[in-house]
Amino acid sequence: MELITLKIFNTEIEAEMLRIFLESNGVEAFVFGNIMANTFNLFNNTNEGVQLKVSENDFEKANKLMAEFYNKDHQ
Repeated sequence: MELITLKIFNTEIEAEMLRIFLESNGVEAFVFGNIMANTFNLFNNTNEGVQLKVSENDFEKANKLMAEFYNKDHQ
């Protein structure tokens, strides 16, 4: 299974919120880079942040769900 980065976040909490939403809608998601991002984010802008990744096969569905997740606050 090839994993693709869906979105990069500044904090683990942001990534985990979307991960939980995706998984509750049938898309398995993984959070990477959380320790380094949380530890060094304030001091180093060159890190890759917290990455939320999904399977290549789920990428399109995850993208649609992510749009729904962020638009629900604006309805």
